Amino acid sequence: MSFKVTVPDGWRKRHRKIVLPAYAGSGIVKMMDESFNEHKYLWKRIGDKFVLDANKLPSANTYLVTMEGRVDESALSQFVYIKPAANRTRDETSDKYWLESGLRNLRVLESIYDDLEVDDVNFNVSVSIDKMFGLTIPQEIKELGRATKRLRHAALHTDRQEWYHAMRDYKAQHKAQHQALPDYNPESFTRLIDTLTSRETIAEYISVDRPYGLGEIRPPERYHGIVPQSVTISAITSLTLRDPAAVGYLSFNKKSYTEKLRSAFTRPTGKI
Repeated sequence: MSFKVTVPDGWRKRHRKIVLPAYAGSGIVKMMDESFNEHKYLWKRIGDKFVLDANKLPSANTYLVTMEGRVDESALSQFVYIKPAANRTRDETSDKYWLESGLRNLRVLESIYDDLEVDDVNFNVSVSIDKMFGLTIPQEIKELGRATKRLRHAALHTDRQEWYHAMRDYKAQHKAQHQALPDYNPESFTRLIDTLTSRETIAEYISVDRPYGLGEIRPPERYHGIVPQSVTISAITSLTLRDPAAVGYLSFNKKSYTEKLRSAFTRPTGKI
């Protein structure tokens, strides 16, 4: 927040102090006069006010006082709205997620502030990738992953009958996988999944309409067997009194990404 402080000639002779409100979590970080000279360490915080000894002011009539602070997230939500990107628009090429945010109570904010900027308004969009992986991972590997998961579950629950059937299923699937993909390596496969869901890879297939920009991309946290379910993508924007609303699409090129997966899982040597 910036304050313009005007000190007319003769004012400081009649007044000892200049007082500004001290908001919770805030501090005065800079004061400059009209000649752009910076004046430090003149303000003191006393209770809920910032106080300056007028006799210590340099010779000038106008000052710009800059205050910075943090606003609690719960308070921020009272004047910033974010419409969750729950629904997506689909076509053969892309999945598109609608982003919408803006300042609440704009007229009230304009009556209080000459300028206001809220940085890093953040959308978290859950982009589904499970169908793309499901279509491209070799069936033998998916069945082996399912059998492995079942075997681990049986071992944890110490049910001998369940464990016996799970082990038999696991051996059968392992044999089928080995016959179809003799060069399959579980560790290499896991590293491949990590690479295909990394920020560097996913970012190639994401586009965001301005005024949004691409933020953090978090890898999958949930799997169905060995198939990753989704990645979390952040879209970031800023809101100001001059531009109080931001709308646009976050688009995921699922067709090109599926082609990437198909190429990764189909090697001439049969190695995965």
